[in-house]
Amino acid sequence: MTNMTSRIFLVGFMGSGKSTIGKLLAQALGYRFIDLDTHIETFKKKTISEIFSLYGEHGFRKIEQEALKSLSSVQEIVVASGGGTPCFYDNMEWMTISGTVIFLDCSIPSLFERLKSEQAHRPLIKDFAPPALEQFISKKLAERRPFYAQASIQVFEMKDKSATVQWILDALQTI
Repeated sequence: MTNMTSRIFLVGFMGSGKSTIGKLLAQALGYRFIDLDTHIETFKKKTISEIFSLYGEHGFRKIEQEALKSLSSVQEIVVASGGGTPCFYDNMEWMTISGTVIFLDCSIPSLFERLKSEQAHRPLIKDFAPPALEQFISKKLAERRPFYAQASIQVFEMKDKSATVQWILDALQTI
């Protein structure tokens, strides 16, 4: 792998499979996997929900930026970013300069199906009834897509995780 691929950042909406694919991709590359939310929880010794409750979204986003940039000296990692990470401050630009960014793109119906059972664990969507959740996903995805689209590689929804990882590995060979 080239130096550009010694750090890989996965971006995409919550529920797009960043953590699942990230773990498999890291394993295939022999890299370390870092889930940015878990990194933040370890760093702050609080859950993401507690951080949101204490500091609000603005406070969380500052902490998220700090945690992301704390990885600047770490090599051979695959990082699953939070769904909003690329959309705040200079995070997307920093990830693009610091490594290879891969956008895991999912359809709204797929995201809705994945997220409706996970709402309790996700502060931004915990209070939505199903019809409002689907509207929220549609609206937020439209807002975030211009940031996600800056990624070097875009992976459209694949049902098979192994095929997705292999597709990414093949794409990495071309950059």
